[in-house]
Amino acid sequence: MACVLLCSLLITGSGNHLDAIGFWHVLNTKASVLKVYRRFPNYFAVHLPQLPDTSLAILARNHIPSAQYAYSIRLLNNNDSDAAKQFWLAGINKLNAIERKELAVQLLAQSRWDDLKLLADIKQLPEGDVFNHLRLHLSIAENNIPREFIQNLGFSFLEDIDEPKKHCMFNVIVMSDHRNGLYKLGDFITTYNRQPEPRENIFCFSKPVYVATALNCKSNINNAAQCDWQASRFKNELLSNYDFLVMMPKHGTANVSKGKMLINSQANYSIFLHELMHFNRFEDEYTLPISKQAWLCAQSGFVAPNLYITHGEPAPEGWHKSESCQQGGIAYKPSEKWSIMQYQQLGLSTQYRELWLKYLDMTKGDFYRHSDELTSINKAILN
Repeated sequence: MACVLLCSLLITGSGNHLDAIGFWHVLNTKASVLKVYRRFPNYFAVHLPQLPDTSLAILARNHIPSAQYAYSIRLLNNNDSDAAKQFWLAGINKLNAIERKELAVQLLAQSRWDDLKLLADIKQLPEGDVFNHLRLHLSIAENNIPREFIQNLGFSFLEDIDEPKKHCMFNVIVMSDHRNGLYKLGDFITTYNRQPEPRENIFCFSKPVYVATALNCKSNINNAAQCDWQASRFKNELLSNYDFLVMMPKHGTANVSKGKMLINSQANYSIFLHELMHFNRFEDEYTLPISKQAWLCAQSGFVAPNLYITHGEPAPEGWHKSESCQQGGIAYKPSEKWSIMQYQQLGLSTQYRELWLKYLDMTKGDFYRHSDELTSINKAILN
């Protein structure tokens, strides 16, 4: 077989058969790849992808730019990104536009954000989709992100939000100031739409909105996520037609207050569903913060669809003690076992879905909405 291949190389082309023979020797004998390369560099440059790892590595370690690039791509394909970096970085200034674009695509596929930022800093990251993904990751201002790029990803800018859907009881704007947040929100919406809770046409969500300059997010002293929303943006009439806001920063524990949900981009879907129930006044069944117990646990009766507080009087039949209140009254919950409101990972049970639906039917969706706050803020602005 080797003789047949050698003979075929001898009769191929008119000027490069010696180059091909040299390459064949590298592949099939113990010929020195470095020595043969130096005799036929042009031929090798074209056929580098055919070399085995050991031969390609020898050329790369001898500072041959084309081999450094080819070997780095091979390492990236094998998910050895750290080893790849020493080779592509060493020869980065010798790469052409196509090679730099391919390298950028490979780095994006492996979420090598520090490497992509390094390429951008040294002016070696080509303009295009990968650069725009990096801008989203770095929370660069909206006016530096092409609208077409955002739309192609299935996201939106604030001024491009669709009108609320009239068939839904609640319309919710979802927004984030970074790339992972946008994708996580998209995943949440997709998961929700596969099985809407507690039934169809209760919650409808906007496309994930990129709002890098509209949010100033951080964690407070209790590690809860906080975002300072620019009051001037509340004047947008479209926002006032939405009932709730979901803001997704990078860090901080999830919480809901006054029609706004804060949930970080590391959270999973069951946490999102738990927080969604807070929009409809469900309360936590684990021990509440002392500051909240001080006023909530002083109340009596149904303080939430899933929480009943007594001060010596009997609890509803079939309800069970909850850990929510450690001071004030005694709290009761409908389930003897843990529920999604005590431990989010359990998911939504049939009992709590029915309780949710019953409460919605009873109240007709008459809840505190984010738009209530918008109305008061707009009045303050106008006055």
